[in-house]
Amino acid sequence: MKLYPGAYALAIATVVAHLAFCHRFGYYRDELYFIDCAKHLAWGYVDQPPMAPFVTWLTSPLGYPVWGLRFFPGVLAGVTVLFGCAIARELRGGAFAQTLAALTMVLAPGLIGIAYGLSTELLSPAAWTVLIYLTIRLVKTEDARLYIPIALVVTLAMYAKYSIAACAVALAIGLLLTGHAKVLRSRWLAIGIGVTVLLLLPNALWQIRHGVPMLEVLHNDQLNRHALSNGMADESPNRWINALYMFGLQFAYNNPLFAPVWIWGLVWLWGQMRYRFLTVAYLLLLGLLIITIGRGYYIQGFYPALFAAGSVAIESALRSKAAGSRIAVIIAAFIAGLPMFPLSLPVLALPAYMAYERAIGLSRPAPPDGKSHLINPMFADQLGWKTMTQTVAGAYWSLPSAQRKLTAVFADRYAYAGALDFYGPRYGLPAVISPNNSYYLWGIHGYDGRSVLAVGATDYRLLLHWFGSVRQIAVYRNDYRWMLEGPLPIYICTLPRVPLRVMWPAFKYYGL
Repeated sequence: MKLYPGAYALAIATVVAHLAFCHRFGYYRDELYFIDCAKHLAWGYVDQPPMAPFVTWLTSPLGYPVWGLRFFPGVLAGVTVLFGCAIARELRGGAFAQTLAALTMVLAPGLIGIAYGLSTELLSPAAWTVLIYLTIRLVKTEDARLYIPIALVVTLAMYAKYSIAACAVALAIGLLLTGHAKVLRSRWLAIGIGVTVLLLLPNALWQIRHGVPMLEVLHNDQLNRHALSNGMADESPNRWINALYMFGLQFAYNNPLFAPVWIWGLVWLWGQMRYRFLTVAYLLLLGLLIITIGRGYYIQGFYPALFAAGSVAIESALRSKAAGSRIAVIIAAFIAGLPMFPLSLPVLALPAYMAYERAIGLSRPAPPDGKSHLINPMFADQLGWKTMTQTVAGAYWSLPSAQRKLTAVFADRYAYAGALDFYGPRYGLPAVISPNNSYYLWGIHGYDGRSVLAVGATDYRLLLHWFGSVRQIAVYRNDYRWMLEGPLPIYICTLPRVPLRVMWPAFKYYGL
């Protein structure tokens, strides 16, 4: 891929930055879950395809280090930049366009955040960008054989997250609606679809064999989108409020000061008959995001293409201007991206980061204690897992010896289960049981329910229904995670009304 050297330099710089700072805080909640999933390697899981657990499994000989889990997302950040610049080149962008495109991608908070930790989104920005690049090549060359690499990219990405299918369909509809139906009438498209279906069969069969639990996950997430345990809202269940919220997040995730670049790109693409399908595809995806009450970052993978198009449009507008104007734009973009960079990648130690939040007015005292709390959930969700485990271990070891031998440690959400399974052995905790997502399928480890140490109780009434005695014996609180959750109660439950295996299905919850 022949690109301007500056594009390669910025791609390498973003990889180096991610690898240098990715391990500063600790494990993210999903990463702790992936470690347990990696110990139960399968073609599928209740709430996700197998890619993230497989990447985690690759690090098992090293002991699942944080830097190991985040190595692949960090490298993929560089791949995203390179293919974003390749899109700029395909749109006839020169050195300036490629440099500006690379700079906006490197400094866009949403792209940084996805590449920062291991998640089911690990392939999304890179794969979406490669898919769009190949689709542009398809339109330009009319070489239908490109459907084979397109199929392989879609297949690989679907083993990480299914959402790329929506991107592929949106691109196809965009092509159909903008006069490119010819490229869709090809046996190579049918072959590509066949390849994708065939390669996805193992995951599809796993889902079918287990009752397609992913549909239940999606349904429950729709119903409980606003139910954070501290009473705060995530995305709103009201579609009109959510529409405004989703629209606003597109600016926040891509730096409001970069909005002129990607919006100009969106408008410029609409004005180019050959590439108008990209504007149509983006608008379809944004509409789908709003209608389904999705999360704001679900279409983040489309923005490298918009940054590339906007950079080409700006380059064209400045072509008759002095070289100094182009240099000024590059410098301005760099300066505009700097303030949000520490909010997306932990280049600052925690005390300095907290001070930075306060200095720029993003962190304010919050109830119930008037302390300042972290506003970045990705950072907050890496803090306190070991301390939480110590609190649970203290409660566990406070039980009489005879009772302790019978006691199951029950975590009501996958994050708590992952943390307790990872850190618990060093504090003498047994393997955890949990009714959440794939943990539900892994069962109750032979416990009969005579004594259950329940960590968290999203539905406290269930405990009261199934146990004759439910007594809170400890509570864990993490001030950093107040934006995500309130205090975590720990209960000792005894006098079960039925054996644990009988009540177990009643606790099942597939969802976040």
